[in-house]
Amino acid sequence: MKTILLVATILTANLCFGQTSKTKVDSTRFNKLVLENTNSFQFDGKKPIGKGWEVMEKQFSENQFVAWGEYHNSTQLSQLSNYALEAASKFGFKNWCIETSPFVANELTRISGTRNPVDTILTLSKDKGKYGTFPFFRTREDAEMLVTAHKYSYNIWGIDQEYQMAFSYVINKVFNAQPPKLKAKYQAVHDSLIAKWWMPKVKLLDSLKKGISQPVFKAALENIKISRTIYYEDDNFMRATLMKKNFYQYYDHTKSKNEKVFFKIGANHLAKGLNLSTRLYDIGNSVYELSQRNQTGFANVFFLNRYYLTEKGELIDDLTDPDGEYPDEFLKLYNKDLWIVVDLRPLRIRYKYDTTLSEATYQIIDKYDFIVVSPEVMK
Repeated sequence: MKTILLVATILTANLCFGQTSKTKVDSTRFNKLVLENTNSFQFDGKKPIGKGWEVMEKQFSENQFVAWGEYHNSTQLSQLSNYALEAASKFGFKNWCIETSPFVANELTRISGTRNPVDTILTLSKDKGKYGTFPFFRTREDAEMLVTAHKYSYNIWGIDQEYQMAFSYVINKVFNAQPPKLKAKYQAVHDSLIAKWWMPKVKLLDSLKKGISQPVFKAALENIKISRTIYYEDDNFMRATLMKKNFYQYYDHTKSKNEKVFFKIGANHLAKGLNLSTRLYDIGNSVYELSQRNQTGFANVFFLNRYYLTEKGELIDDLTDPDGEYPDEFLKLYNKDLWIVVDLRPLRIRYKYDTTLSEATYQIIDKYDFIVVSPEVMK
């Protein structure tokens, strides 16, 4: 029955394609190839079931690097990632790469080993309004990923900038770790930094950094300084460079160059070639090239969702929204009860340099190995 529903979804999508007879023929051919390389799975929030998940899980056995490109702040994706951490560990994965700073990754590692990490994360999430102290780690489902990461002895790699909402948390952590005399000396500096935590003055950051001795805290303050510039100048090149630098600081200290790494960060960062948004070579391309050098494997997955609710309760359909984010050809595969998994690799071979596809569709096929259409309605 589920297979019939999936076929009906794709065939219905086919009827909506194009207006010329040539376009209809091209669309029919494209949809047929999509159908041949599409599977699905059900997910109850705990365990995924279906051929689609088997395809996803197989990537952990075949690749050194598996990169899940998420749409952010998703409860269901955190639940699925939680299960994936357990599944990946069976294939030797012990490194989990996430979209936080190195300092926050250390904090999350520490929190994951405490008696009640869920309560700690939920308490921190009440700070800074709806964003929380640690963006992407603020819900119960996010915290449960940390519990699983600790259970299966994952090393948490934070490769991104310091998020603005965490500035005051980091500054306070650095300051409170100092001996009493040093705290008294730099109290005014600390207070001035906290007074304008969202954009702290470089001069004050440098002053505190110079006065302390711990390398980990010096690095944390330096990362705030870099992140401040990224925010102020909207500098995507600096951010991409920082991500790659932070990644290799972890990778270069692994015992084996073939250690496996599971990524869970924003989908655009994980493209092979140029980032779809910034048009820069981002961390995804760097790791893809690293896998070629290691002669191992890299598989990247692009997750998308079709529907979301506004704060006023209005349901927005990305397919009909003039400002829609994702290609129509994949949004039409949506099924409210299933996660749809499309293996893009055969499509890439068939549609290389093909001009009959929309540019957005071609770019997804060219830069990612799989696309997963989620049934989730985002709020």
